[in-house]
Amino acid sequence: MPKIDRIKTEIAFHEKMFFGALAAMLALIGWMASNYQTSTSWLLLVALAGFLGVCIFGIDQYRRIKRLLVELEHVE
Repeated sequence: MPKIDRIKTEIAFHEKMFFGALAAMLALIGWMASNYQTSTSWLLLVALAGFLGVCIFGIDQYRRIKRLLVELEHVE
């Protein structure tokens, strides 16, 4: 597989992971907003920790996409 095709495939993969992380962030925010009065505090803390973990993962994916786009620009 040529290098250009490999980079494009990696970009597509990381884009999907990024949008998956974005969907998980929105789902966790929605769940926390609708259940903050009825849930226990430890469950909300676990959801918040999950949200922060997904945020870090999303930022990492975004940075990888940007790096791959720069790499693709230099290959062509």
